[in-house]
Amino acid sequence: MPPPGVKKPTLPLHLLKELGAGGCRTTPNRKPNTSHSTEKAGGRKNAPGEGAPKSISKPRRSKPEKEENVVDDFDEDEDDGEDLLSDGVLDEGSEDDDEIEDNEDGDEVMDTLPQRKLSKTAKEKLAQDDAEIADLERKLGLKNRKSLPQSFKDDGLSDLLDGLGGGVDEQTQEKRKRKAEADEWLAAKRRKAETSAGVKKQPRPVLSDGSDESDEDMDGFDDDDSEGSGFGDGFDDDEDIDESGQGESQDDFEEFDSDNEEAAEEQPQKRVRENPYVAPTTGQAAKYVPPSLRKETGSDAELAARIRRQTQGLVNRITESNLLSIMTEIEKLYREYPRQHVTSSLVDLLLIQVCEPTSLPDTLLILSAGFATAAYMVLGTDFGGQLIQEVVERFDKYHEEAKVAALERPDVPKHTSNLITFISELYTFQLTGPNLIFDYIRMLLEDLSELNAELLLRVVRMCGPTLRHDDPMALKDIVSLIPPAVAKAGEQNLTVRTKFMIDTITDLKNNKMKAGAGASAVVSEHITRMKKLLGQLKSKKLKSTEPMRMGLKDIQDADKKGKWWLVGASWAEKAANAENDDDDSDDESILLDDVAQGPDLAELAREQGMNTEVRRSIFVSIMSAMDCQDAYVRILKLRLNKERQREVPNVIIRCVGAEQHYNPYYTLVAKRLCSEQREVKWAFQASLWKLFGRMGESGFGEDEVDDEEEDEAVDMRRIVNTAKMFGALVAGNNLGLILLKRLNLLYLQKKTRDFVEVMLVNVLLECQANERPGEAIARVFGGVEAAPDLARGLQYFLKKVVRKSDLAEARDLIIIGGGVAGYVAAIKAGQEGMKVTCIEKRGTLGGTCLNVGCIPSKSLLNNTHLYHQILHDTKHRGIEVGDVKLNLKQLMKAKEVSVSGLTKGVEFLLKKNGVEYIKGTGSFQDEHTIKVQLNDGGETSVTGKNILIATGSEVTPFPGLEIDEKTVISSTGAIALESVPKKMLVIGGGIIGLEMASVWSRLGSEVTVVEFLDQIGGPGMDTEIAKSIQKILKKQGIIFKTATKVLSGEKAGDNVKINVDSAKGGKQETLDADVVLVAIGRRPYTGGLGLENIGLELDERGRVIIDSEYRTKLPHIRCVGDVTFGPMLAHKAEEEAVAAVEYIKKGYGHVNYGCIPSVMYTSPEVAWVGQSEQDLKKAGIKYRVGTFPFSANSRAKTNLDTDGMVKMLADAETDRLLGVHIIGSNAGEMIAEGTLALEYGASSEDIARTCHAHPTLAEAFKEAAMATHAKAIHF
Repeated sequence: MPPPGVKKPTLPLHLLKELGAGGCRTTPNRKPNTSHSTEKAGGRKNAPGEGAPKSISKPRRSKPEKEENVVDDFDEDEDDGEDLLSDGVLDEGSEDDDEIEDNEDGDEVMDTLPQRKLSKTAKEKLAQDDAEIADLERKLGLKNRKSLPQSFKDDGLSDLLDGLGGGVDEQTQEKRKRKAEADEWLAAKRRKAETSAGVKKQPRPVLSDGSDESDEDMDGFDDDDSEGSGFGDGFDDDEDIDESGQGESQDDFEEFDSDNEEAAEEQPQKRVRENPYVAPTTGQAAKYVPPSLRKETGSDAELAARIRRQTQGLVNRITESNLLSIMTEIEKLYREYPRQHVTSSLVDLLLIQVCEPTSLPDTLLILSAGFATAAYMVLGTDFGGQLIQEVVERFDKYHEEAKVAALERPDVPKHTSNLITFISELYTFQLTGPNLIFDYIRMLLEDLSELNAELLLRVVRMCGPTLRHDDPMALKDIVSLIPPAVAKAGEQNLTVRTKFMIDTITDLKNNKMKAGAGASAVVSEHITRMKKLLGQLKSKKLKSTEPMRMGLKDIQDADKKGKWWLVGASWAEKAANAENDDDDSDDESILLDDVAQGPDLAELAREQGMNTEVRRSIFVSIMSAMDCQDAYVRILKLRLNKERQREVPNVIIRCVGAEQHYNPYYTLVAKRLCSEQREVKWAFQASLWKLFGRMGESGFGEDEVDDEEEDEAVDMRRIVNTAKMFGALVAGNNLGLILLKRLNLLYLQKKTRDFVEVMLVNVLLECQANERPGEAIARVFGGVEAAPDLARGLQYFLKKVVRKSDLAEARDLIIIGGGVAGYVAAIKAGQEGMKVTCIEKRGTLGGTCLNVGCIPSKSLLNNTHLYHQILHDTKHRGIEVGDVKLNLKQLMKAKEVSVSGLTKGVEFLLKKNGVEYIKGTGSFQDEHTIKVQLNDGGETSVTGKNILIATGSEVTPFPGLEIDEKTVISSTGAIALESVPKKMLVIGGGIIGLEMASVWSRLGSEVTVVEFLDQIGGPGMDTEIAKSIQKILKKQGIIFKTATKVLSGEKAGDNVKINVDSAKGGKQETLDADVVLVAIGRRPYTGGLGLENIGLELDERGRVIIDSEYRTKLPHIRCVGDVTFGPMLAHKAEEEAVAAVEYIKKGYGHVNYGCIPSVMYTSPEVAWVGQSEQDLKKAGIKYRVGTFPFSANSRAKTNLDTDGMVKMLADAETDRLLGVHIIGSNAGEMIAEGTLALEYGASSEDIARTCHAHPTLAEAFKEAAMATHAKAIHF
């Protein structure tokens, strides 16, 4: 200890004063505190003018004072005195430390004025606050903790206290370090003093740097001391506490409140004598929970609650800046937890945010809608569909409540206003299509109340221009509904707001919305920023890129017709109440005056490189015009001077080059400008020369290129589109070939050469289409007489390049694949007058179906059935046949004859319809060019305006079994075996596997079918039908092992051993077979197509991604058949091929995927169309069932072929036919009637009342309908 009066550098001054001159503490004089003055640690009392140390100017808490003697105990007085001083000062925080440190240079701390005495009310209030804080800490589990509990992290609140500590400079850290050293030294001295005094006490914890600043840590410190340390021995609840800083700290330390429930909990517990006959316990035993209730701890409800807590933590933190990172966390939750739990929690939390009774700011709703759209894009329709349905249901509920409330009081809750704004923003961000918004507008117009007027104004304000842009015809229909609604309500009864709403909708229709009626600039800016954020998601693989185009009725009828986002096509129709206009109506009344100029056009202008206000204005004028004349008028209205007029060609060239394929609209605009303004002609020529300079031509220096434009490489698409436009302008005499005079046509860069070639070819084609082609060509090329060098260059270029060019032979449609989809599309396109090329690598047309699939297998099925019937089923019919033999070679030859005749017939049909047929393998060279490796050697390429991918599918192999088409075979090898195997094992109990199993079982092979599912026929077959056909096939000798998993297989000599196990767990077994048929399905065939060259993507199953019109992300490239979505059926591919050609040629097409039949050609045949019974149960649709067995049909009985039945499913309420399922002879033929009935929405009564010929098998169809509607006659 340093001598008195000497300052120790590492100790605060108040500790030096406590120690005294002798190097040890002095015993304080503890006397009754009757004057309510504070007692200093040095043994003296404060004089009347003295108070607390300077650093402690105001106490935080104080206890009520009582005059009571203090127990005179040396040990307690010693501890109390020093702790009241040290703890009180140390607890004051960094601010107090700074002041004390500043005073260390002096010998002592200057006393300040006496501290103000607190009133009784203030003291009680402070005590109440302390109790409340302590109670909340106890409930949150924060007492005695220096960090947040794990439950906070589970709830997503781990960063709740981030940023509260603040930064600490080096000076403060040095002060804390010195104080910590002092505290450690003082604690060691106390322990030494206690040892010398013979007192056994628990060691006093040394305050850390963190405890100096954290109230949380100090609270935990207080609890420890109050429950058992030496501090509580010398004081009771009524003891007088000093009002100085030390007293305050002691109050904060002990936290004794006599009237608080917590005080009782902090009292030292009495020692209980231990019972030697009872096992010792470490604490209070938990309440016994029965085992049946313990199960709930890990229940689904607890999991859902944990998911909700974590999801809520993420949703609460959503801002524009962290939206994408929050989406990453949401994706993580979807990977870790059940998807439906996360979806339900996320949807519910979003609706809690937007469904408020008070009006919410638009920016908050925009943020919520943007996040919801991002989640829909990343997570898919599972989330988006549930969100939309919940929003619609809540809106309907609150709308009914608001209508009732509006009759009682003028101010109604704003739930509906917030929800309709949220729905409008979901439409703005393309989560849903315009159908839902238009349906709501129609619904709200039915009653022109004040509430509905407010909601309509919200819709028009938030998304009116977008609605007008997306569907102007629907908006016209909306406007036509206003007069009847006004007449119904009475014009004199309309409020001012309702009239304003009507005017606003009318102005929207006429594109004359007032400035205040639309969204504000702040809202528009927020929408634009959110769209940019959503655009950043396009760089990752998304599950949903198109809006959900459903209507209000689809959602409201979900309980009757099923959930549209799971069932499929219920949303594909146009709005049902959109009526056709009369043929003689005036076109001017149909077309709206203008297309809205929303923020999208301005953003699109920036994306296209329009980096000046002039260019953006020209771009918007061109893109928002209705036609070329309107665009011309709009550009004139810009009143551009000569200098700014030069920007018009630059903008047009950028626009035409940016299109995926050539758009003649820009050419028409350019022609209109060139015909009226001479200056624009020179501007187009100057712009073309700049383009030549960017292509690398000499003579077009950098000074000729606009410094503000990026000198980016010009791709082939831009070259072709721009060259076509300039070719049309030259052929139309708007420009002349003289614009090529600065080019040396003998030595051109590759891109320039391509440009000139395309331009001259289009010039010749345009001239050839003229009424007088000779005069047109003479006029165009006669203009170069004044430039002899250019004339010689053109002559050379036409002879050496253009004459050999194949650009003029560009096809209207190129089809890759000559299967069912490919050749049907080729024939249909040829019939439509299109120029078509079909590429097929097999060498014969028809694909898998015609060559090695449907057709040859049906030949074998028919002939083997006849063979089996002669052997086993003719004797009891009165026909005795002897010495029946199988000639397998002749059986296969008959199959080949059938196949050959059909493939040659298809090739004849292609030739008849003018289709070019190329035998070779095609792959994409670029977006319009297909490179073909010819089968007979060599290579060629073809160019087309449209391309159709129809490459079909291939066999899905089984892991570990290599298909050699001898012992391990596919469906291709199954129709070409050279001998009948003794044992055959079929992996897969689908249609292909069962048909091939039937063929070889009839020929004498022992066939075993192994199927992973509980039923055969695949998941699409009705369960009752599957069980029935399995019994029939089992009687024919086929062995079935359902619910069985194939583990592995290996070849052992001439045999194959297959290890199988029960799918539900069981004993493994090994099956031997001579031949194993792998029939577990097929997968899309896209190998060697070169899709990576054009940027086309595949989904996780290898299918090409398309939209509802079969377009890929490149609109001129479409895809149909097995290589994309839907069932892999030949007739489905055929329907898609016809629809795709109609979309290309006419702009519309149709395929009803709910009416595609399936047929299994076993004996008896199995056929079905529509939904199965298990599908209806899963969808919760009430239905009626009607069945009729062929054993009750007269024709079946005369044929002695009574196996099977007809089963019909109809809606319980509407009687509409939902599904037809048939087992029986010629079921594949009978199913056509069921398909037709489903396509046209027939009811079971319609079929029952339709006359059927007698006696026919089709009568069973009618009887089943009668059984569904009422009762069958013959059963």
